[in-house]
Amino acid sequence: MKKKKLIIVILIIIVLCLVALFLWKKSQPKEYQPETIEPEVFEDQVYDTDLIIGLWQSGSLFYRFNEDGTGTTWDSADDVTELEGSKFTWETSKSRFIHYHQMEVNDAIIPKAYNIIKLDLMNMEIEDDYDVKTTFIKVE
Repeated sequence: MKKKKLIIVILIIIVLCLVALFLWKKSQPKEYQPETIEPEVFEDQVYDTDLIIGLWQSGSLFYRFNEDGTGTTWDSADDVTELEGSKFTWETSKSRFIHYHQMEVNDAIIPKAYNIIKLDLMNMEIEDDYDVKTTFIKVE
């Protein structure tokens, strides 16, 4: 009789241990399992660069993009006109947009890269590598 009671107690303890182990495992955070992403997710969006050509404004900041890949930028808040603006060249590659600003003092070329977030006939939104977004409206 004592052996039956001892076996029953041992079985109850084993069942309780298994239940506790199951509940403990269930409460643990799951290991990170990365999702499978199809390769086309990583493809850059291609924008029509002809939409960039023209005069764009963001507040008092103006950019004129010419068909030949040149441009001028100026800030009317600094009492600068288009004729006095800084010259640059520009190019695009898929969703990447790069300005090459020409310094007036020593003819150095300073590249400034952006990602095109939005581009249509009247709106352009770009973001630099520091997550600073600028929204432009097409003036002409």
